[in-house]
Amino acid sequence: MVWAPNIPVIGVSQNPDSFLAGREGAMLAKDQMEEDLSAQWILAFCGGRHDSEAVLTGIRSIFGEIPVVGGSAVGVITNDEISYTGYECSMAVFCDDDGKPTILTVNRLNEGEYKAGERLGSLLREIPEEGNSVIVFYDSVRSVSPPVLNVGSLFMDGMYEGLGEKSLNIFGAGLVGDLQYASSHLFDGHRSGKHLAMAIVLPSSWSGDTTIMHGCTPLSPLLEITRIEGPVIYELDKRPALDVLTERVSPVNREPSEINFSLTVALGVKYGDPYASFDESDYVSRLIVDVDEKDRSVTLFEADFKEGDKVQIMSRNNQVVLESVESQTRKILDAIDDSDFLWAFYIDCAGRTSAFCGAEIEEATILQDVLKTRKPLFGFYSGVELAPFLGRTRPLDWSGVLTIFKRKSEK
Repeated sequence: MVWAPNIPVIGVSQNPDSFLAGREGAMLAKDQMEEDLSAQWILAFCGGRHDSEAVLTGIRSIFGEIPVVGGSAVGVITNDEISYTGYECSMAVFCDDDGKPTILTVNRLNEGEYKAGERLGSLLREIPEEGNSVIVFYDSVRSVSPPVLNVGSLFMDGMYEGLGEKSLNIFGAGLVGDLQYASSHLFDGHRSGKHLAMAIVLPSSWSGDTTIMHGCTPLSPLLEITRIEGPVIYELDKRPALDVLTERVSPVNREPSEINFSLTVALGVKYGDPYASFDESDYVSRLIVDVDEKDRSVTLFEADFKEGDKVQIMSRNNQVVLESVESQTRKILDAIDDSDFLWAFYIDCAGRTSAFCGAEIEEATILQDVLKTRKPLFGFYSGVELAPFLGRTRPLDWSGVLTIFKRKSEK
């Protein structure tokens, strides 16, 4: 499809040759551009099986030295494609007259998430704009074999310390290249690199409306965390955490080794009135990435829970995921005028792919169906999703974050 000016053109390739994947995706995008338009900047993602530098070289063979931002992804989502083979290369090429984004980058994320976040927040505090939409990406994988992940909650805590009183609409993701967390990188505008975090301050003429897709339902009453160290929970209600989870998940007394906790349950915190009726949007859930049968502990994807927090065991429900995607997408689309609608950006947890969670259909197909060909859809599968929730941007797990970009109305 050929889009009008001021909205992106999208190219996707699955060529296993990294240079050719970048070049082919760029050529497909360029073929959709109106002849009198020139590319200003590119948002691009590639799978973990690719050489990211070769992909970038392929893109630049068509578009030259314009800024390329983005990085690694488990897979890609567009109006007519959902794929996560590891060989995907996708890009949204922006040709509008609104100008290039402001790109801010910090390195040495592996030396401390909080400090890196604080440095990036301090850079954002210096930009003159107030209220702009900002996409934030960070490298999720600190090291491999075994994987050690950067903690998104520490990174965001540092960012808000650096931001001070600055008000910005922030959303984004922690990037990974595969479901095994064996690779990750960022495109920072000029190069491909590791241990980076970046902020992409979008043109002031754009506004972004964000909604969060969930998909978990409570499986237990409120439980108090009575012993925790970082992401490792040792006790719930003064009992071994693994024992509490096993009793709730397996009424037939299976051994923990027989249960895939990562696929079946999460731990969630309910914000607001803890005794109010269930509303999925009240919860932030954390995935369980490991269990230790020796010390009866469970390890979460993030390290933001603390002793004394009240949590619930959350059932990961594929049907609820599908219902959430449809209802939330229709709700946000019904509230906008097509004349202002520029493009849709979807950041989807890689754990929501059907290959990982065992769903009969890809939940992103619901988004495709509701959006149809109304405007460009560009998305990718991430490790961690970042989205505004209760007054600040927070890292999420097993969520989809949909942002609809609109042109701000003239005052």
